[in-house]
Amino acid sequence: MGECSFTEIIAMSTAAQRPGGELVAAKERSAVVKAPLKDGVPQYDKVKPPKFFGLVKVSYAFCSTELPAFVFYSDGKFFAHVLDVGDTGGVAGFNTDSHLLYWAICHKKILREADLTSEELAKQAQELGYHKVKEAEKGQYRFNSRRKMMQFFGL
Repeated sequence: MGECSFTEIIAMSTAAQRPGGELVAAKERSAVVKAPLKDGVPQYDKVKPPKFFGLVKVSYAFCSTELPAFVFYSDGKFFAHVLDVGDTGGVAGFNTDSHLLYWAICHKKILREADLTSEELAKQAQELGYHKVKEAEKGQYRFNSRRKMMQFFGL
């Protein structure tokens, strides 16, 4: 609470593809900015983007209506967040940033956290062919290698 996170995508490229989906690699940098306080309440509308971002890291988005996911690397493992894209009630906690980055990488659409629960975005997702996916119930999947992660997506 009291912070805003910013992510800058520097470059994107297709890492692998198959009918029904494409794994896009994104080089990104992030930063967190504290919101100024007024009477002890964070003033998020007063937050300005940071001047400096962190180190470049690579993450992935599996752009697909059948198995949409955001994948990141941490502590020697790959973690995939399988997403119910457009589900206005399913965006919370650990997968919020995953949804934001998925939309940015797969649809070149920059969103704010509040946009993720809007009916307008849900309608756009439905028009694009998104629907609830069984794998999103578990939410997060862990893979010990890049090869295992790729196999999960049928690549």
